[in-house]
This record gives sequence, C-alpha cells and structure tokens, in this order.
Amino acid sequence: MMERYLDPSLTPDERAEDLADRLTVEEQASQLRYDALPIPRLGIPAYNWWNEGLHGVARAGTATMFPQAIGMAATFDTALLHQIGEITATEARAKHMAAREHGDFDIYKGLTLWAPNINLFRDPRWGRGHETYGEDPFLTARLGVAFVKGMQGEGKVLKAAACAKHFAVHSGPEALRHSFDAQVSPKDLEESYLPAFHALVTEAKVEGVMGAYNRVNGEPSCANPMLMDKLHQWGFAGYFVSDCWAIQDFHKHHGVTKNVTESAALALRTGCDLNCGNTYLYVLAALEEGLIDVFLDCGAQVTNPGCASCLTTSIGVIGDGEVMASTGCFHYSGCCGTPASRVYLVSARTAAQAALSGYLYQA
Repeated sequence: MMERYLDPSLTPDERAEDLADRLTVEEQASQLRYDALPIPRLGIPAYNWWNEGLHGVARAGTATMFPQAIGMAATFDTALLHQIGEITATEARAKHMAAREHGDFDIYKGLTLWAPNINLFRDPRWGRGHETYGEDPFLTARLGVAFVKGMQGEGKVLKAAACAKHFAVHSGPEALRHSFDAQVSPKDLEESYLPAFHALVTEAKVEGVMGAYNRVNGEPSCANPMLMDKLHQWGFAGYFVSDCWAIQDFHKHHGVTKNVTESAALALRTGCDLNCGNTYLYVLAALEEGLIDVFLDCGAQVTNPGCASCLTTSIGVIGDGEVMASTGCFHYSGCCGTPASRVYLVSARTAAQAALSGYLYQA
C-alpha cells in the first residue's frame, strides 16, 4: 500500500501532514533552518531556502538582470512588473532543475525567492532603498501584486515562491537596523506600512513573508504578536521566515531575551516557521531546557497565532471576576470573557511573566 505522503491523489496539505507526522523531533528541528538537512529515510532531499530575485535571479551564475526595483517602479507599469516576475521565475526554475541534476542543493539554487521588497523608501539613510518601489503605499502594493503573480504563476504548482519583505516598518537608518525600535501609530501602520503586505497576502497569495530586523512598538518583528495576528486576520497560509540572523538580535541588540536559547524559543512560539541564520540550531536546546514546555506546565494552551475572539470559540471565555492577559486583538470583556471579567492587552513578555509568576501587576 502506498504511503499517504506519496499518494498524488491526495491534496498537498494531506500529504504534508502525513509526512510531518513521520518526522522525529530532531528531524523536525532540522527543517526549521534555511539550510534544511536531508532526511534520506523519507526521500526528503536537502533544501536551501535562501535565494534572491529582486530584479532577476541573483548570485547563481548568468541571468537576466533588470533595473533595480526603484527604477522599475518609475515606469508605473504593472504589466511590465508581471512579465519581469515571470522571466525571473522561469530562469530560477531552470537553474534549480539543472542544479538538482548535479546533486547541487546549495544556497541560491532553490525556488523560494526572497522578493519583492515592499518596504517604503522614506529615509535616505537607509541603504536598501533601491530595492523598493518607492515611498508610496498604493504604487508599492500594485507593483508588488503584479510581480508576485508573475513569479508564482497560475498553474497547479508554483512556478517559484515569492516572499514579501521586510515585515514591518523597516526603512530606517541602516546602521541602527539591528537595534531600532520603530514607534508607529495605529493610523500610520494601517495607512502606510501595512497596505502593501495586505495586498500581497490577500490578492497575490504570496507564499512567504519575511520578518524585519527592527522592533515594532517594542516587540521584535520576527516575534511580534500584533504583526503575526495581522497575517492571521488576512488569511495568510504560507511560511514566515526571519531576516538573516535577525533572531539573534533579540538577545544581542534588542534585549528582549537573555540568550540564544530564549531567542529561539520566543521566535518559534510566536510563529516564525523558518530561521535564516543559525539561532534555530538551538531549538532542541530550548526544548531540553524547558523553555517551550514551561508554558504548558503553567496551564497555557499552545495554538496557532490568531485573534482572541477566534480562540474563545475553541477554548472558551473566562468567567465573572476572572482576569486574562491577552496578546491578541478583540481583547475586551464580553468577547474574551463575560462582562464582569477583566481582560488586559499586554505584550508577549508581560503575558509570559504573568503566567510564570501567577500575578498581573497594574501600575
């Protein structure tokens, strides 16, 4: 009898679920890295997720090079961006297939292209403004959607997988990008910094989203409950990847964790599926130290990221006189709890401290 994960009559999700169930904890951890290891017993080859294609396939030999994104944006031509996305995907797939024939699964040979960059170019001190489509949210969204649709194609399988980066509010001074805390109002967030990401997720069905180096309103972008909740609200069904070595910034520059194992645990718990860098090499150490299990021991229920109103449909609401520390939206009494309950919107760090100590302090 054919194994379910090998059965082409099943959906990709059904096959993937069966395959994931067969992995050991160590094998699962090995697939959280950008340079995922092979699992020969299940026929899984090595795969390197890191490839670039902002204006043509990069760093993988001869390829068609288009103008930088800021130059392409000056055309205001969505049809042209769609065509450029198509050409880039065609060349990436050709290079990928040729590399596979030679057993080459190294970096820059995969079908996951970390493009486009849909940040807004509003600060000339930022060293990567040329990668963007400029300062306008509407133009960025329209060109980004066209590029992603061209790159991913309309076939049964993706021609190549695009990735919207860097989520979110990432366009500050280059020298401060690893420690910068982008303080942004809800209005500016919704009107300026999120519309392009929303469009690429909801219209173009972009396969990947990459988190930024910076914090957003105090929380690291790669472990930010508010940003993860936005993706859930939009129906994002792809993978979330950290920017390269961004998770180590949690303890080295942002100071939100004490060490590498805490950083790995925080990112994984919050919903970062893939680590570009080496921090997820410590996922098993975090598991062994109990940094993931400790929340289960405190009575926490671990679920996929989502809004609080969605969670209450499955785990119930709190009762009269009870207190909840919520990191999700729709956190008001009467939604997460009865009208006589008390519900507070808190950061992930405060929620963790409350769970571990049993107390929620009010200033």
